[in-house]
Amino acid sequence: MKNKLIFLLFVFIVVFISGCKECKVSSECNSKARELYPGYSASCLDVGCNVNNKCEIDKISNCCGNKDCEKSAGENECTCEKDCGKCSGKGEIKIGSKTYDTEYLEYGCKDNECALIIDDSLIRNIDLTDDKEFSYFKIGITSSFDQPFNVDNSKFNVKIQLADKDEDLVLPVTITSLKLVEKELLIGEKELNEELNYIGESFTQSIPVNQNIMQNVEEEKRVSLVIDYTYIIKEKTGSNSEGEPTYEDKVKRDTYTKSYSSKIFFVNPEK
Repeated sequence: MKNKLIFLLFVFIVVFISGCKECKVSSECNSKARELYPGYSASCLDVGCNVNNKCEIDKISNCCGNKDCEKSAGENECTCEKDCGKCSGKGEIKIGSKTYDTEYLEYGCKDNECALIIDDSLIRNIDLTDDKEFSYFKIGITSSFDQPFNVDNSKFNVKIQLADKDEDLVLPVTITSLKLVEKELLIGEKELNEELNYIGESFTQSIPVNQNIMQNVEEEKRVSLVIDYTYIIKEKTGSNSEGEPTYEDKVKRDTYTKSYSSKIFFVNPEK
């Protein structure tokens, strides 16, 4: 009887000691790690079985997948979506007391940073032509620009061609500047000294746009093109001794403003 009791006590001790063991190897702690830290990446948990056969589970810092968006470690919506969330959605425009969603710009990843960007497939190129007849000559104007116009990299190109001239015009016609304006606001300007020396001659120039023109990341503007130019005419001054008319070259300076009928949609992607 005594031996039987000793045997039962031994079995109980063995079972008790065995029951206190959580693990023999680290892999046996994986299920407990998932239970304690649901949703964590396995690479962000330090899982091990210690000498006492107990599971030791620690969170790893600066690890993508530990449910902590660690900005100091360079984590953001683009480098670690698991912890920081997805980089997506519209931007916001505030006009007065009201807030509106952006029409073209959406949040996306650029150089591993979450920024307002534009899908290039939404951009289309617009060409607008205009013929303007002045007192002594005629020019053709072609304006080419993106719609919407990205102030970061879109180009506003203007082609000017001499289409015809009066016999009293002394060539060349010289274009001295091109400006883009919205009422009193100067959107862009290009100083020039482009000469049109014969009918059919043309040139194309790009007008740089000032990025500081915008208060919001998206704005529609009614824009005008202002052309400053000079030319020389033969002005009659009288007659010579033989009764033939005499002329004097006279320099003229003037400005032509071309107002575009449609508004131009400007966008300014930013972080």
